[in-house]
Amino acid sequence: MHAPAMLDADTTAELVFCNARIVGLEEDFLGSLRAHRGVIDRIDRGASDVRGAIDLDGEFLLPGLVDVHTDNLEKHVVPRPGVFWDGLSAAVAHDALMAAAGVTTVFDSLCVGAIGKPDRRKALPLMVAGLDRAAEAGMLRVDHRLHLRCDVTEPALEGHLAPHIGHPRLALVTMLEDSMRRDPARFARILKRRGPEADTGLPADLILAQRNWLAAECRRCGIVWGNHDDTQAWHIDEGRALGMTISEFPVTLEAARAAHATGMPIIGGAPNVVAGKSHAGGLSMRALAAEGIVTILSSDYIPASLLHAAFLLARDPVAMPLARAVALASRNPAAQFGLGDRGTIEIGRRADLIHVSLRDATPLVRAAWRGGARIL
Repeated sequence: MHAPAMLDADTTAELVFCNARIVGLEEDFLGSLRAHRGVIDRIDRGASDVRGAIDLDGEFLLPGLVDVHTDNLEKHVVPRPGVFWDGLSAAVAHDALMAAAGVTTVFDSLCVGAIGKPDRRKALPLMVAGLDRAAEAGMLRVDHRLHLRCDVTEPALEGHLAPHIGHPRLALVTMLEDSMRRDPARFARILKRRGPEADTGLPADLILAQRNWLAAECRRCGIVWGNHDDTQAWHIDEGRALGMTISEFPVTLEAARAAHATGMPIIGGAPNVVAGKSHAGGLSMRALAAEGIVTILSSDYIPASLLHAAFLLARDPVAMPLARAVALASRNPAAQFGLGDRGTIEIGRRADLIHVSLRDATPLVRAAWRGGARIL
């Protein structure tokens, strides 16, 4: 395996593939591809013998995946409760794992507030600083953005968020509110599972005030934001009134259908698709994806799940066209977040590409390129 190229790599040389099963906009086909200066400039159909090309021998060439929600970095910074690892080391390890999963653009999903785990209050600045230091040192293979998950039941939310709301890589904010006001039955279950830490004691009017403040901050900074774990149709209506444009991980069919009816994109978890159900007893994202209700998949807590989910949806019983399944993890998130230079294999797009083999129906990333530079 060649040494990976980092952010300052020379991408002026041509990158050429032949005999690749190219997953394009609408279909997959056998063909060849050329990129120059990091941009795709030629795609041809059919088998070929191109001198100096990387011959994939019929294996898959996919667009690099765009993962808009992964909790993976937190596992490296807080490997055990009360144990905090060096942020720079954690960021580099996390980045390498994302590249190995076929992700070339990642939104690191970081919790603002405890959300059932007090260690998160200390972990947040460690994670942001670790990513910044790794980027400054040219150590990141993948294009990293920030996705901040804000707990409006956190008493010190404003203080925890203030240092990061203006971060240049902040691309998405989602709001979490597991409160009695929002859903009494869900609140009771969470309180039982998490214990006293889940009960902040914040009155409903203060929670609402923090929601309104968070909405105003997102508007002020021009940040896309949305709800997390919707359970009822009125949650969608309330979120839209606050300017939310995303529904992430809806828990019930009522909430998912309400979001879909308004045209609000729904982000679902790829581990849920692979398992066929939610680990927490929620909806099956596999079923919703098959219906066309889920428009974006994210890896959530297993980086490799994003690629696995796409290939699983292309098999029976769902039998979704592979190009459409891959779009859930590439074209759709790129388009939703204004990343028009990536997410598809077509002329003029950035050469963010992954070479994928199937072994016993399991998709495995053999190599990856970002902007034409090899990162895996």
